[in-house]
Amino acid sequence: MTRRILVLTTDPLPLPGLPATGAGMRAWGLGLGLRAAGLGEVTIACAADAARGRSVPFDQIPGVASFERSELDAFIASRNPDAIVFQHWGLMSEMKKKAPCPVAVDLAGPHLLERQLWDSKRPAEDLAEKLRALALADFTTCSGRFQRHYFMPFLLQAGHDPRSQLCPVIPFSLAPDQPLSDPDRDFSRFLFSGMFLPWQDPEKTLRTALEAMEEKQRGKLVFIGGPHPAGDVSGGRFDRLLEFLSSHPMVEMQGTQPFDKLIDVMRGCAVAVDLMPRNAERELAYPTRTVTYMWAGLPVIHNNYDELAEPIERAKAGWTFDENDTDGVRRLVQRLLGHREDTERRSANARRLVAEGHAWDRTIEPLAKWCANPTERRGKRTAVAVPAATVAEAAESVPAKRTQRTIRYSPPAPKVGPGRTPIYLQPFVFLLALPISMVLLLLFGLAELPRMLFRSR
Repeated sequence: MTRRILVLTTDPLPLPGLPATGAGMRAWGLGLGLRAAGLGEVTIACAADAARGRSVPFDQIPGVASFERSELDAFIASRNPDAIVFQHWGLMSEMKKKAPCPVAVDLAGPHLLERQLWDSKRPAEDLAEKLRALALADFTTCSGRFQRHYFMPFLLQAGHDPRSQLCPVIPFSLAPDQPLSDPDRDFSRFLFSGMFLPWQDPEKTLRTALEAMEEKQRGKLVFIGGPHPAGDVSGGRFDRLLEFLSSHPMVEMQGTQPFDKLIDVMRGCAVAVDLMPRNAERELAYPTRTVTYMWAGLPVIHNNYDELAEPIERAKAGWTFDENDTDGVRRLVQRLLGHREDTERRSANARRLVAEGHAWDRTIEPLAKWCANPTERRGKRTAVAVPAATVAEAAESVPAKRTQRTIRYSPPAPKVGPGRTPIYLQPFVFLLALPISMVLLLLFGLAELPRMLFRSR
C-alpha cells in the first residue's frame, strides 16, 4: 500500500546552496531510505529559517519542501500524511495540535546533553520538552547501540513499554552509490570538516598533524568549518584555533560548504583528521562526518572510544588513537606523507565498511516496517499534550515533594500522660530494676542446672 510519509527537520537539507549539517543529512538519509523501501510518497521538509537568505527552489524539487515553524500544524495538515517522522524531538514543541496521524521520532544524538553543553539557561524546561515529545511519539529510532542505552530511561519515563522493541538502531546512512576518488588527488592533503560546537575540540590533533608536516616539509591541511546555521553555540572556543590556522602556510581555509561541494573537496584529499578529546557527548555520538569521510573513500584518524572505533579498527578503515597519543599521530602523519599504499588500501576498506553497514537501502528496515503500517502506541499519554512550561513546573515540583517526604526528619514528640514515667524518676526506676533483673537471671540459671547435668550423662 502506498503511504504518504512526511520527514521533518530543523536543519538545512543537503541541497545545492545549503550548508551540510549532520541533522539535515540524517533526515535526508531517512527520507531517501524510505523511498528506496517502496513506501511511495515521501516528502522531506526543513524549517524555512534554515534556508533563509539562500535561493533554494524548494517548490521545484520533487519530494522536498520547507515550512515556517510557527505554521507547522497547518503545513502538516496540508500534506495529509499517513505518518510523520521527526528528525529529533526539538521541533515537536512547535506542534500545538494533536498530530493527525501516528508519529515517529528519530533520536540521532544526545540532544538534551548537547543543550547542557551549550549552556542552556532552561534545563528543567528542556527536560520537560523532551519527555513531552517522547510521550507523543508512537515509534522511535536512534543511530547506535551506545545511544540506545542513553535514550532508554527517557523513553520509560515518557510511558513507552519496556516489553516492546524500544528504539531500534538505524546507523547514519548515505547513498549506496559512493563517489569515486579524484584520479589526481593529492595524497599529502589531509581534511578536517565540521561545525563549531562546544563539545568538539580538534585543536590538539590538528596542531600535531601540522607539526608532522612541518618536520617533513610536505603536506596540506584543508580546514572546512564554521558556525552552525542556527547560530554559533561554541562560545568562542574556535577563535584561537582559527587565528592559528589562518596564518599557517600549510593550511587551506574554507567556510562551511553545501554537500555537493564538500564531496568534491573530499574526492581530492587522502586522509581525514577525525580525532577529538573524550567527553560525554563524544562517547555517545555516532559521527556523521566520520561515516561521510569513509563513504567518500577517506580513511580516518579517529578516536578509540566511540561506537565506530571498533569497526574502523577491525576493518582497517583508518587508524584509532587515544586522544593523548600525540606521538603516535605525529609518526602516522609523517609515514602517510611518504607512502600512499597504506592510504589506498585503507581507503578501499573504508568504502567497503560503509557499503555493508551504512547504505540507506540496507539500514532503513525498522522505520520502513513501521511506516508501512503506522499505528498509535498503546497506552499513549494523550494528557501530556500541554505547554512545555506547564510540564516543566510539574517536573520541578513533583521531585521536590518526593524529596521532602524522603529526607525530612521530624523527631517524635515527647510522650506525656498515662503510661509515661516522669523524667525525674527514670534514674530511680533503673536502679530498682537492676537487682530484680539479677535475681531473675539467677533463678533462670538454677532452673536450667538439672537439665545440663542430665545431658552431661
